[in-house]
Amino acid sequence: MKILIIGATGDTGQRLLKLALQEGHEVTVYIRNESKLEAQSGDDAGPDYKVIVGDVFDRASVVQACRDQQVVINAAGNVGDGELFETLVQSVSHAVEEGLGDGGRFWFFGGAGALDVPGTSKMTVNLPKVPALFRAHERNYHSVGSTSLNWSMLCPGPMTGAADGKPHQGLRISTDIWPVPRPAVTRLLPPIATALAFKLKMPEMTIAYEDAAKVILDNLDQDSPLAKKRVGVALPPGMKRSKDIQSLTGQGK
Repeated sequence: MKILIIGATGDTGQRLLKLALQEGHEVTVYIRNESKLEAQSGDDAGPDYKVIVGDVFDRASVVQACRDQQVVINAAGNVGDGELFETLVQSVSHAVEEGLGDGGRFWFFGGAGALDVPGTSKMTVNLPKVPALFRAHERNYHSVGSTSLNWSMLCPGPMTGAADGKPHQGLRISTDIWPVPRPAVTRLLPPIATALAFKLKMPEMTIAYEDAAKVILDNLDQDSPLAKKRVGVALPPGMKRSKDIQSLTGQGK
């Protein structure tokens, strides 16, 4: 499949590139720093993929890069960048819409806070004590959802590199709601209890960058069951992953 990866030198982007090549996809990368890509690629640099150097805010350039692609994956940006993150995601999505046309397949990143609390229609970022910064995921969800794209929004918790460089087998995947159970008792308690339960579940949702790449690459098709869905990901049952978690939601990539 012909894939364009925007932001292929980031933590997730470089894993997407590596795995996509291993799976035999025809890959184009859109980056701003070719020397960084060369340093990361090492001996793998060469004719295996096409490189376009440009600015993600250069709409005409992004539109042109999307021409003739079957799927575009945006791995650029980080919610920690504040308003710039929103601007980036929304700018890229509109350029992709123009470049791919109506129904174009598009993957982008949010965070676990963009998932609904199970049993409700309430997005997790609107629970008490969730930093307002993470509501950018909600706004990006609504913005991209208003386009004509056939989008999917990956909503992981915090991410870190896999020790063996490989994705986990048996990942739990959900659509629109948490990928982990909500403690039943929280349904009878104030919303702050649900927020605390979510935070306590975060080690189960602390996945590897390689996991994120695998979920996306396994679901590139137009008729994927994850199309037009927010996608939650958790480690296999009984597995937890440690990371310095500073908030209730992942950072978006």
